[in-house]
Amino acid sequence: MPECLLPVVLRVQGKRCVVIGGSEVAAQKVWQLLECGAKVIIVSPKLGDELMALAQEGRFRWLPQRYDASVLDGAFLVFACTDDNSVNRQVFADCQALRIWCNVVDVPELCHFFMPSILRRGELVVAVSTSGNSPAFARRVRLFLEGIIGDEFEALVALLGELRDEVRQALPTIEERRTFIERVWESGVWTHLRNGDWEAARECLKACLKTATLQGGSDATAMGQRDGF
Repeated sequence: MPECLLPVVLRVQGKRCVVIGGSEVAAQKVWQLLECGAKVIIVSPKLGDELMALAQEGRFRWLPQRYDASVLDGAFLVFACTDDNSVNRQVFADCQALRIWCNVVDVPELCHFFMPSILRRGELVVAVSTSGNSPAFARRVRLFLEGIIGDEFEALVALLGELRDEVRQALPTIEERRTFIERVWESGVWTHLRNGDWEAARECLKACLKTATLQGGSDATAMGQRDGF
């Protein structure tokens, strides 16, 4: 039976994340970390052109040296991206001993976690993973989803964020909130969003909330009548 992995979304903003290696693969990890506000440290005697340009901009701290376990002090996440298998294995072993999450690129058995292929639409994040079996296929699935999940999803998530407290107050149960989202999903909000009419979209959400609130009240009254209240 295949191993079952637990997908999580990590907060790395302000946290020390160490990348061992200075190649193009390392650059991909660095970009992902920087995008999420991590404090990035790169350990490598040399850097590729892309990383060198970022280093000159002061985007991360560069330690121009060979790997030593001391660079792991205080690390939250570690990526091993060197061309030397023995170094990568040593990094993983050191992280294992220090209880630090480590990802050795392209070596699934030496990974405490996998990096999915990520689709972002504002605060909506869709992550696709093949559990390390084929990152290239995960990327292809993500590209497929990009053609389905457009910018209107980003706008809708932002509007739902505006109404979050109001929704939680009006609809106290998970089931009620799910019903509200179903109403939103089936509503005309998508047309308003595609037309760039945020105000109309906002009013549409409020109408869905009002309907869901009234429905919730009707259900509660009916339940009370059945229970003799």
